[in-house]
Amino acid sequence: MTSSRRLRAVLAPAVDNWVSRCYLAAVAVTAGFALYEDLFVSQADASMAYVAPMLLTAPLNMLFMVALGWIPTDAPFYLGIAVGAAVNAALLGAAVRALRGHRTSSLRPAPGA
Repeated sequence: MTSSRRLRAVLAPAVDNWVSRCYLAAVAVTAGFALYEDLFVSQADASMAYVAPMLLTAPLNMLFMVALGWIPTDAPFYLGIAVGAAVNAALLGAAVRALRGHRTSSLRPAPGA
């Protein structure tokens, strides 16, 4: 199996169900708002725009920010959002697959019935 097929097999649960897609859409909207505020809004007051994407992609995003905190830009924050969202969406997709498989297996008739 090639590495691209392995990557597709791992990331397939991240986009093949509506729960993961809604999660990714929520992360994209909140991260887009944070990026918009970072680039175009100049205010002296602190903004809470970064809190929502950080909480949606926790705990992996927080690990990126701590590990790459020495970088003086917002790159670790946005990189952590991207990686955290992908991992969390894959985990959500795997959970949905497991629940879907469990639900359908319980509806099968017993053997010999």
